[in-house]
Amino acid sequence: RHLSPLTLTYHATASRQLTSGRSDIIPPSTSVEVETAYCPRCLTFCDSASASTSLGVCQKDTGGCKDCPLCFSPVSISIDKQASNDNTHLICHYVCGHCPWSSIDCGVTVSADKLLKYSNNDNMDEHEAEKQRMAAISEIMKELESSFQQKVGERNQEGDVLFHSIGEMWAKREQDEERRKRMMISST
Repeated sequence: RHLSPLTLTYHATASRQLTSGRSDIIPPSTSVEVETAYCPRCLTFCDSASASTSLGVCQKDTGGCKDCPLCFSPVSISIDKQASNDNTHLICHYVCGHCPWSSIDCGVTVSADKLLKYSNNDNMDEHEAEKQRMAAISEIMKELESSFQQKVGERNQEGDVLFHSIGEMWAKREQDEERRKRMMISST
């Protein structure tokens, strides 16, 4: 028997004894096994096998967790109404829960009007309508991810062009410096 704090002890119902959860005791009387895991950012459930292979990184269908560019908190997906010229449209976008940032600010939005046709459809039973709504939401989320990836690609392209122009500028300066050194050597 080992002395240990009460917060680290467990009651084993089979043996009717208190066992310790301390791992520094040889031999330890308990072992800890992880059966389930959750993404620490979005709390998405995954089993222990996929959690160990993905090293704890979220592997959702929509590309994983997204970070807010201002406060680096995880962002969520929002579907909001947008009224314009007597029409109501639904738009899907990313929104931060900790600061006022929204992906509307940088133009990453997708139309979610597909959901309007499933809102008051009396022709279908409720179960079938719910399945179609969920399929439409999944499709909208994939479109939003695609829009996000396209915007990131455009941004990266602008950065690549800038980096390439800086590289060319430094190569030209290096050539000019070499020419100047040769002229200095030849003039002496």
